[in-house]
Parts: sequence; C-alpha cells; structure tokens
Amino acid sequence: MRQMVFPGSSYWNIGMGLAEGEVSEDEEGIGTMRDLRKNMAWL
Repeated sequence: MRQMVFPGSSYWNIGMGLAEGEVSEDEEGIGTMRDLRKNMAWL
C-alpha cells in the first residue's frame, strides 16, 4: 500500500447484533462508526 492513507477509528469498525435492528442498540459500535465518519471526512 504505497503512500496510501487509511482512516481509522477508536476501535474495530463493526456493529454487533443477532436479530434485525439490534445493531442500532450497540452503543459502542455506533460510537466507533461516528469516529470513523469524522476521520473519513477529515481526510
């Protein structure tokens, strides 16, 4: 990956849930995705 910038987050970029709609209840997952969103916008 020559001179390529990869935006990161504060932790793994994933949300967890077993049933449909449970991912939206994963506060930690939503928070890491917010961090990733900010970092991608900054780049």
